[in-house]
Amino acid sequence: MKPLSTNYKTLTVQEAPVRVLIAVLVSFLFCAFLTGLIGAGLNSSGLINLSGLVDQVATEGGRQWLRFYLLLSNLLPFATTALIALIFVFRERWRGAAGLIASPPKSSVPVVTLFFVCALPFVGWLAYLNLQISLPEWMQRNEDNTDILLKGILNMETVPEFLLAFITVAVTPAIGEELLLRGVVQRRILKPWFGNDHAAIWLAAILFSAMHLEFGGFAPRLLLGVLLGYAYYWTRSLWVPIGLHLLFNGLQVVIAYVTGEFSPEADLTEAPPWWLGTGSLLIVLSIGWWAQGRFGGQEVIVEPKEGIDRHFMEED
Repeated sequence: MKPLSTNYKTLTVQEAPVRVLIAVLVSFLFCAFLTGLIGAGLNSSGLINLSGLVDQVATEGGRQWLRFYLLLSNLLPFATTALIALIFVFRERWRGAAGLIASPPKSSVPVVTLFFVCALPFVGWLAYLNLQISLPEWMQRNEDNTDILLKGILNMETVPEFLLAFITVAVTPAIGEELLLRGVVQRRILKPWFGNDHAAIWLAAILFSAMHLEFGGFAPRLLLGVLLGYAYYWTRSLWVPIGLHLLFNGLQVVIAYVTGEFSPEADLTEAPPWWLGTGSLLIVLSIGWWAQGRFGGQEVIVEPKEGIDRHFMEED
């Protein structure tokens, strides 16, 4: 193990995960209540109508107000919840506690990027299998409403529509969901509870998929959550899963804008080639095995002396 630089001293961080969990729950309830108030105000003013999505997405103005509301619906319950909880528990060390100022180990970023990209064919194959499962009527109605919502958001006829759609679909989910699910839940609640990074990654991914309430895409979204969880674990930097999440969602927005089409229920009408999914899985498992041996390890929070920025340093 390499000794820590003499410019740093090790910090013992003993904040109980229960304290972090309570802070998350309280701040989430507050932010969800605030989001509900804003939604009620927009609804009463006639700017949005969630019970009549077909009419809502029929005009540019209706689509823009819907995007604005969805942006707030992600920004407040996710990003703001995480920020409040982190600042309350970790005070001035909140950025370090979430992994926002950590330096990734050398070569870890291209490895996890390759890991993520190579997994996408298997994610597509898993999505097809998930869609073959018959859903109860109430679940299917929810899926239909979600399809209408996505089509409306990704129906972009002007540049302002594209910009707001990109922020709503790509930027705010990438920052908010990763900050809460990976930076807080995975790293600061589940890892201390279970004492195991792998259990924390998988449980956070299950929560990540479940919170979207889209049953037809539960399995592939779960796998995406796992990929993002390992991207955080191996690089120690939350900016890496944020960047991958942004890339994944942002590419879909760009494609929808350029082609003028987005039809979620028609994307997987035929089974992807079995060899593509199998090959993708084998490659990903190989990369993951190597990355775990190279980058898996414990992180040490250090308190720098005056004049030196706080950050995470790693034990080798």
